[in-house]
Amino acid sequence: MAEKILEVKDLVVEFRTDRGTITAVNGVNFEVFKGQTLGIVGESGSGKSVTALSIMRLIPNPPGRVAGGEILYRGQNVLDIPLDEMRSIRGNKIAMIFQEPMTSLNPVFTVGNQIEEVLELHQKELSKQQRTEKAIEMLKLVGIPSPEKRVHEYPHQLSGGMRQRVMIAMSLACEPDILIADEPTTALDVTIQAQILELMKKLQTEMGMGIIMITHDLGVVAETCDDVAVMYCGQIVEQSDVKTLFGHPRHPYTKGLIESIPSFDSTTGGAKGRLPTIEGMVPSLFDLPSGCNFQNRCAHVTEKCRGPHGEPKLEPVSKGQMVRCFHPLS
Repeated sequence: MAEKILEVKDLVVEFRTDRGTITAVNGVNFEVFKGQTLGIVGESGSGKSVTALSIMRLIPNPPGRVAGGEILYRGQNVLDIPLDEMRSIRGNKIAMIFQEPMTSLNPVFTVGNQIEEVLELHQKELSKQQRTEKAIEMLKLVGIPSPEKRVHEYPHQLSGGMRQRVMIAMSLACEPDILIADEPTTALDVTIQAQILELMKKLQTEMGMGIIMITHDLGVVAETCDDVAVMYCGQIVEQSDVKTLFGHPRHPYTKGLIESIPSFDSTTGGAKGRLPTIEGMVPSLFDLPSGCNFQNRCAHVTEKCRGPHGEPKLEPVSKGQMVRCFHPLS
């Protein structure tokens, strides 16, 4: 059994707005193990990034706050840790790659300066020369050519793929236990995307870290993840290992997401035709329906789903597979 590094239990995150308080994450539970990757997938606004920011304790307060639950890093609830101590964990033991490297990297400092800053914060015993050498070593590790030259360059002098590699280098500089990758391949072409994902798998094997892969791309999930949590309206609606999820999805939303992946029919030599879609829109968090949140988009909806029995609970339907649905698919 792999070593458990992180456990999120009954996480609830709220935001106060002019229209009232909304619950962006509602009762989320999952575990992350050493050397394994958990995928968190769902449409925009499903609560994926808010969950990640909660783990890092980066939810802006106000207007947001963690209203309930626990985030246990090696058995210790990070929500109870003083902020000064949390800063020593953030970026050191738990690191995060943010969505857009061009906005995450500081344009007025070289990429070497920015990697060295992480080392200066968390590895104070290193000299200036040692930090520079470590920055070059990290750039080499993530496959950046001529790292001795690149370490003196600014973000705007690098391509999107190179900037993303710099973000990975910064995140891994302190050899964290957990890496949270929030849409790490957004806006990259498919060739660079494949290289970045392959790099992350290679580094995970070498360093033994657990990874939380946050994405809306099920192709990325199939390629990189061991376990998957599918989120909708701030809740996990299906959770299982990756093979079970793709081989036998039990929630209508999960099935709809998988069916909407473009495929190529080798028997005809062309695309299969028009892609299936999930009809309708994600409901507003200000106006969630009573009962199941997915009812207005579901082809299998019944009166039971519309509220008289409350909302469905996340319950096991087979070994290792849990679904939030009154009528799980067979």
